Amino acid sequence: MMPADRPFIEAINPSDLAPPAGHFDRAMRIGPWLTVSGTSALTNLTGPVEDRRLPAGFRAQADLAFDNIAIVLAAVDAGFEHVYEVHATLARAEDFGTLNEIFRERIPQRGFVGSGYVAEFLGPGMLIEVEVRAYLPHFAGDAPAPHPTHPNGDNS
Repeated sequence: MMPADRPFIEAINPSDLAPPAGHFDRAMRIGPWLTVSGTSALTNLTGPVEDRRLPAGFRAQADLAFDNIAIVLAAVDAGFEHVYEVHATLARAEDFGTLNEIFRERIPQRGFVGSGYVAEFLGPGMLIEVEVRAYLPHFAGDAPAPHPTHPNGDNS
């Protein structure tokens, strides 16, 4: 849905996922640039956040988080091959090795940049949240929008 006051921005909220728990959208598309909000194993679950039940273990939660990201990407006819940036927040630094295995499985071509953080989550038992950015060449002809990092259009 493109807001009338901001016709160059499209909110992406796939019906296959639960509505966001907060006042935000699952993703925003500005021309060919897509930013997917922090996504976890809770993203597909409905009901109050405190009542949602996470799967046990890092691998199960991470796989579900990436499955949920795949649903958002599919909503704009994209996949992990379009992802160029990944930000992962983990509850435990020792899970980074498993996360790196998942990167190799889900985004085998490399060609993306990433960063990782360790933090405490709002949801009890939450072990991972992932945010991605993707370039969607099939939307390149939409309203001219500079890369969101450079709002003035100066990419030098």
